[in-house]
Amino acid sequence: MNRHSIFFKLNLFFAIAIIVTLIAGLLVALQLHRKERTSLLLKSKIVMQEYRQNSNISPELLKSLDLEPASEAVSDEIVQKKEHFLKQMKRHGQRMHLKKRVIIRGGEVYLLLKTPRKVLLFHSSHNRFQQYIFPFLIFLTIFILLSLIYWALRRSLLPLKKLEEDIRRYGKGERVEADAQIISGDDEVSRISEAFYSSTRQVQRLSDTRELFIKNLLHELNTPVTKGKLLAELSEEPRTKKMLGEIFNRLSQLLKELVKIEAISSATSVPEEKEKVSLRSILKEACERLFCKDITTENLPDLLLYTEKEAMIIVVKNLLDNAIKYGEDPNIAVQEESLVISSIGEALPYPLEHYTEPFRQEYGRGKKEGFGLGLYIVNEILVQCNMELHYIHKNDRNLFIISDLPLVSTSQA
Repeated sequence: MNRHSIFFKLNLFFAIAIIVTLIAGLLVALQLHRKERTSLLLKSKIVMQEYRQNSNISPELLKSLDLEPASEAVSDEIVQKKEHFLKQMKRHGQRMHLKKRVIIRGGEVYLLLKTPRKVLLFHSSHNRFQQYIFPFLIFLTIFILLSLIYWALRRSLLPLKKLEEDIRRYGKGERVEADAQIISGDDEVSRISEAFYSSTRQVQRLSDTRELFIKNLLHELNTPVTKGKLLAELSEEPRTKKMLGEIFNRLSQLLKELVKIEAISSATSVPEEKEKVSLRSILKEACERLFCKDITTENLPDLLLYTEKEAMIIVVKNLLDNAIKYGEDPNIAVQEESLVISSIGEALPYPLEHYTEPFRQEYGRGKKEGFGLGLYIVNEILVQCNMELHYIHKNDRNLFIISDLPLVSTSQA
């Protein structure tokens, strides 16, 4: 169990409280036992002093000391056992001469006094367990109260586990449903749960509305673009046909890029299923999608990553696409735990953050191939995958560096 968890601290607190209660109960019982024994020994001294002075013990004195003569049967049994014990001790070479002795028999307390003439046995009128009943009831009540408080607190905090699980699921893009038992209470946990589930329902409604709007918008835009392409093909003038074809192809490409942006912003383009995948296979797949055979990946170290394969392929493909379009001599290299994609070209005039915003076309000015969305998509995917994108210009080369690669150690492989 996580030692920072509320449930761990709650369990630890009440475990310590119960242990302290039990220890306190044992100490109180031990103190009562010592007090009882001291009291009986003090009574024995008083009785012995009375016997030495008067050779007899008055019933009034015994009554005031809460003592009474034991029955003959009990007295004979205890005295015989005591004498047998003394004989056994003497046989083994040990001497024992007891004038006073507290004896406990069947929960009853007896006071044994041995004088030169006879053995006296008195029975305490107080049952041995009577003095423990009240302290026992007190500690039993404390134990029950602690148990009830623990049960009530744990029952109130248990919905936090369900709430934590739903928050994690909601963070992964899954739908969550409110539990009526959790939000029906009046405590703080129930109110927090109700506020969370209410927010998720509102966000889900907005997300559904947005998704419906995007679908309708793309449908309405795709229809005239498709018709425009058909009309452009029907045009008899070559110049007009070429111009209209370029316009509608660019509009079609723009719609595809808008779909990518919508998917990235809603965190649905990066799959949650991570897997162990070879870096060389990612680079090879990205090169095949770009139809670039000049870039080799065979000499690169075959590192093993634990990441989303398709997302990483998109990242590498976009960076390679920029290197091919806007530079010369594109190259892929691995440095320590970073992937470097570089090309010969002029340094970027603005910081990298400027180009990771959508529709920035200053990178590769004068070329109309893209819409300024490549680095934006790359950066968004890397952020979702807990990696970072860096840029430096060195030796006339633009270097785009992907750091914090999720490498798999040799032992895990």
